[in-house]
Amino acid sequence: MWYNSVMRLLLAYRFLRSKQNSSFISIISKISVIGITLGISILITVMSVMNGFEYELREKVLGFTSHVTAYQNPQNISGSLEEFKNLKENGHILGYSPYIEKEILLSSDSGTANALFRAIDPSLEKDVGIIHNNIIFGNYSDLNSKENNILLGSGVASKLNVNIGDSIEIYTHFKSSNSTKLFPFKQKYTVTGVFDAGIYEYNNAYTFINSGNFLEALRFNNKNHINIEAIRIKLDDPLEAYSFAKIFNKNQNNFYAQDWSYTHQALFLAINNEKRVMFIILMLIVAVAAFNIVSSLLMLVTNKEKEISVLLTLGAKQRDIIFIFLIQGLILGLIGIILGVFFGILLSNNIDVIISFIENLFGINLMPAEIYHLSKVPSIIDYSNIFFIVIYTFFLTLISAIYPALKASSINPANIFRGNN
Repeated sequence: MWYNSVMRLLLAYRFLRSKQNSSFISIISKISVIGITLGISILITVMSVMNGFEYELREKVLGFTSHVTAYQNPQNISGSLEEFKNLKENGHILGYSPYIEKEILLSSDSGTANALFRAIDPSLEKDVGIIHNNIIFGNYSDLNSKENNILLGSGVASKLNVNIGDSIEIYTHFKSSNSTKLFPFKQKYTVTGVFDAGIYEYNNAYTFINSGNFLEALRFNNKNHINIEAIRIKLDDPLEAYSFAKIFNKNQNNFYAQDWSYTHQALFLAINNEKRVMFIILMLIVAVAAFNIVSSLLMLVTNKEKEISVLLTLGAKQRDIIFIFLIQGLILGLIGIILGVFFGILLSNNIDVIISFIENLFGINLMPAEIYHLSKVPSIIDYSNIFFIVIYTFFLTLISAIYPALKASSINPANIFRGNN
């Protein structure tokens, strides 16, 4: 049995490498291999870059918002931060940060701007957020001061035309924790820092102040209870956010948690849909390249009719001929797959160098830092995707070889030897 298999393999290789093959057949075969190679390598590279951009976006969005957000139950305001301290001490979470968020009007000597402020505890916020690592002017630690200091997004600072040390005024209204009455809030703050979160919407909408100073100004001095709107929670693995929120809600009455997959569902669903569409389009390109094998094998069958007739006359069975041409198709496909995976991984790991070369060659900027906020093109190789691509292409090449193999096995040696093709 193994002898027959070896003979089929050797005959398949001999047919492909035969010097009697016309140069045209050889060119078509090479084009088929090159097409599969290019299709797979481009597919792997594009998906790796999209994975990288998704990861960077997720890190920035979740660094600014949170993996899980716990909202205080309006019917039970006795929740304490001790509950979150225990979660952190027991290793269930990496950090937590209570905050108050409010729409405000900002006014400077040069202009006004609508924005949102977040009143935070600067030391707790460092365990959860990314703002302290994205200060472009000033100093994040100045928020710890007893003075009224404020951090502005780069877009907000630009609208107000202010620099470090300038004074601005905040106008808003607030509701007391023990009544429904609204009262105005007006306070002067000193610009102590400007941040760039890497996302346009956040840079143009957010400011940060010290929650302790803010609550003191509002005379919310009850230390036993939380006078805040929500608590941001950071986990070791963002993908565990749904499970954490589900368990948290079962064990808590004072807070209700929502994970990032719910609060940012539309954004990440859109990204995943884009990835799927791109994946399908590129897979169709690979399919077109794989079906080029059909034409090359059909021409090879026509070119090898006499050799096939001799094999049938010597006792070869039709299934032997089928296997010979199936093996030929698989050889062409495997060569393309191996080269495609090799070049795909190579391109994915060096995409930043390639982009830089193209930019220098044509004098263009494909990834402006002021728009994408990236020092290099992100790329994350997902080997499960590569495995799927390999299996998919393998079956495509197998299917492509079936018709030529059946046509080869249906050759009548008597007609060929009489010259009646």
